[in-house]
Amino acid sequence: MRRFSSVTVVEVFLVLALLCCSSWKVWSITLCKETNLDKVRPHSVSITEFGAVGDGITLNTKAFQNAIFYLNSFSDKGGAKLFVPAGRWLTGSFDLISHLTLWLDKDAVILGSTNSEDWPVVEPLPSYGRGRELPGARHRSLIYGSNLTDVIITGNEGIIDGQGSIWWSKFRNKTLDYTRPHLVELMNSTGILISNLTFLNSPFWTIHPVYCSQVTVQNVTILAPLDSPNTDGIDPGKLSAYY
Repeated sequence: MRRFSSVTVVEVFLVLALLCCSSWKVWSITLCKETNLDKVRPHSVSITEFGAVGDGITLNTKAFQNAIFYLNSFSDKGGAKLFVPAGRWLTGSFDLISHLTLWLDKDAVILGSTNSEDWPVVEPLPSYGRGRELPGARHRSLIYGSNLTDVIITGNEGIIDGQGSIWWSKFRNKTLDYTRPHLVELMNSTGILISNLTFLNSPFWTIHPVYCSQVTVQNVTILAPLDSPNTDGIDPGKLSAYY
């Protein structure tokens, strides 16, 4: 696993929490009870039903977007599950919805596209006021969500691989046009569970919950080469409280 080039009080706390506990949790000051997020969804579809091809070559961004658009119709009916079977599923950035479980089966790999055009450019976070690496905008994360409730990203030890080497090269060569994307970013959301997955080679920070509450991250493996720049594991931002 990669080393951290600098250590903050929050990072030290997170390391201690991970060593002492089976999960890392973020709590709202006003909500002091853990939310049970490990729930069965009454509706489920496979990404293959929307034309996705798990060959590691076919771009499946539209398949993910269309599947999630379809599942949004079940958000007020107990929510839904998007099943990703074994295979290598290449995709650009896609958005999650509330009351959704994204489930990666064993030997399922979601691969981030190596084409930067598949990662849309969005406004900087309000608390930063600019991109972290460059003035102005930034690339959106591979898996993104904003203003969501009750979201689960989990599976049977599946993998989410950002294929970050192209981004690291641009960073080192100073050829970035915008700040690099995270692998998973959730904003202004509550009731989040991320578990039982491996996260590889993020272009930038790996898991970034920002302006969120009631976040649980447990039983995850986060890996990147030692010399990969700023591929932090879990970077919470502007959260209500830590526990």
